[in-house]
Order: sequence, then structure tokens, then C-alpha cells
Amino acid sequence: MTREVPLVMPKMSMTMTEGILVSWRRAEGDAVSVGDVICEVTTDKVDMDVESPVDGTVARLLARPDDVVPVGTPIAFLLSDAEDLLDTDPDPDPDSERDSDPDSERGTEGSSPTGAEPGADLKPDGQPEAADQPGPQPAGASPAWIPAMPLARRIARERGLDLSTVTGTGPNGVVRVGDLRGQPDPRAHRRTTLARTMTASLAVPQCVAYRELDVTALSAGRGGISWTTLLVHAFAGALRGDRLLNVIYDPVKAGPIPLDHVVVAVAVDTPRGPLAPVLPDPDLHSVDQLHTKLRGLINRARRGRLLATDLAAGTTLLANLGGRGVDSFSTMLTQPHATALTVGAVATKPVVGPDGLTARQRCIVGLVVDCRVADGADAARLLGELARRLATPDELGLARPTGSAAH
Repeated sequence: MTREVPLVMPKMSMTMTEGILVSWRRAEGDAVSVGDVICEVTTDKVDMDVESPVDGTVARLLARPDDVVPVGTPIAFLLSDAEDLLDTDPDPDPDSERDSDPDSERGTEGSSPTGAEPGADLKPDGQPEAADQPGPQPAGASPAWIPAMPLARRIARERGLDLSTVTGTGPNGVVRVGDLRGQPDPRAHRRTTLARTMTASLAVPQCVAYRELDVTALSAGRGGISWTTLLVHAFAGALRGDRLLNVIYDPVKAGPIPLDHVVVAVAVDTPRGPLAPVLPDPDLHSVDQLHTKLRGLINRARRGRLLATDLAAGTTLLANLGGRGVDSFSTMLTQPHATALTVGAVATKPVVGPDGLTARQRCIVGLVVDCRVADGADAARLLGELARRLATPDELGLARPTGSAAH
């Protein structure tokens, strides 16, 4: 028997209450199979393809591009003859990850998400690529594909623009970069949501303690492991053993909730704005395993292809602006986090010690603490444990260097 199956706005994170429809990939009347991408949606945290939960036909499209839709609200209806229509969970299968090539990310700080120079894929207006030539469309169907210059298509994707709403001025209606000027940006909704989160953070009494760490020994033995990987590993290990600070704050009971796990949210700079995907219990992995996991996570974040599991609730935050040349900075706590670690640039500095003047690798970190659960002295003790771990390579499973420091 043919039935109507609702396709709803999925819930892609614990805090998500609404999403924005970016574009439709299927038109009314199109046949679809389980797993076919029907549309793309976006939130303040992530972009995601919404797949068909059944084999069938697209019956009705209820939302338009740029519409803000509450979680769980139908955005389309599908017609299906499937016998079992109970299992129609719109959340994606965590094992269906498509972007499985973390090696395409050449670093964790400051690298371009594409690796190409701006304008490198721009062709002359009179020579659009063969793949960008318009194809025939089914009668009465909305165009699922719009001819556009490659750079214009990439910019539109990064800004969340629907190319079907843009009038192309190139040959045969090809959309050019200049045609995107003045187009509304649906991701302004993301900035609004972020502003609400940061405004709520202002109500949290918080303090920050800074410490300059010596990472000379770690620098010599880290090889190709990124600084962010090593700091995430060491921070999680130090936090796990701290009964005062490995907590989240519960506003209902007006007190801390102790934790027996550590989930580090890592701040990532993306073309869509800052995101903070999570690494559960990172200190329980080897640094090599963690480095691979982190590269894949950053790669997915910058491509807008994070999974729902990547945005699970974190228990703390690490933000590293060292790759941007920043020496030190602070951040605000995101509830219910009780801690956040900021990391500045690793630099060679002259240090006077027992052996006289020597060159050492140093960096400044800042630990932000919720004053409702701990104070500055508690922050200082945690920073002391972090310093000890970073000064001892074998704490992180790295070989102790036998020669001079390597960069």
C-alpha cells in the first residue's frame, strides 16, 4: 500500500532547535531510493545532506531555500510502497562517512580548506568547463543543477547560496562570481545563534590564568604530530585526574557534576565560521591515532560535512590560534563547560637558566575557569600538571629525544 512518509528537519546536535534549508537536490515527482540525497540543510554548527529514508517518489516539497524550519517539522513528503515504514530516523548513520581522506588536510592550523590559490579554477567567461554546461531537465521539474563557473560554485557553496535563485550573466546563463554580489547570506542565522550563545556566556563568572610552557623536549620528539594534537592529548590527561575541574556546571542544581570522562571540543576556523567538533577521551588514544582522528575531524568541519556524532556534547574546549601568529588570548566559556584552554604560538625564546642563556621552545596557554566551581589557584594547579606532561615526552608516548631539538 502506498503511504506518505514525512521528511523532517533533522536534529544534528543536542542544542539544535531549527535549521535552514539550503537547496533541493530532487524535484517533485522524482524517484528516490534509500540513501539518495534529497536536500541540504544548515545550522549554526554544520551543513548536512538529508537522505531519503525509503524507496519511493518525492510527492511534495514544503519548504523553500532559505526557510528556517524547526527540528522535527516536515520539509517534504515522500510516497512509498515499502512495507516497513517505522524505521525512518532522519539522522545519518555514523558509519556512512564519505569524506574519509584526512590526508587531504595538510595541517591543523591556518591551512586552506582546498589547498588552491584563490581564482585558480576560474576559466575565461567564454570557456565554461564541459561539466558546467546545462543539461536537459524533466518537464515541470525544478532544475537540480545550475551552470556556473567553478569558483562561483565554490563561493556559493561556502556561503550557502542557492544558485537557482541567482541570474547568471555569462554565456548561456552561466553564473559568474560577480553575479553573487548582493545575494542574501542565509548563514547570517548562524552568526545570530552564535551571538545568543556568547551573550549567555557573559552571565558566567569566570577567570583566566596564563602560563608560559617549555615545550623544547616535546618539539624534538614530535615528528609530524601537530601541536594541537599534543596539547589536546596532554590537556585531556591532566583534566581527567582533576576532581575539581573535570566537571560540567548544572544550573538546575546550582553546582558542578563530576565526570569520569573527558570530551574535548576543538575550535576550528572554517569558511562557514567557527565550529567546535568533539574528540571523546582523546588521552586514551596514542598520539598517532589522535593525530589522524583530529585531521579527519578538521577536514570534515572545513568541508561542512561533520556528522551528528562529531557535535555531541563536549565537556571542555581547546582553541589554538598559534598558527595565526597569536601569542596569547582568552575566550568565553560555553555552558555547561567549566573550563577552556587557549593556546598561543610556539616560538623560540632566549631563557636564562643554570646553563646560562639558552634558546628554548615556549608557548603561552590560558585556562579559563568557571568561578562557581573553582578558582585561580585550582586553574594554576591544572596548568602545572599540563606543564609537567608537556615537558615529559614519554608521558604522551613519544620517544625521549637524544639529539638537538627539531622543528
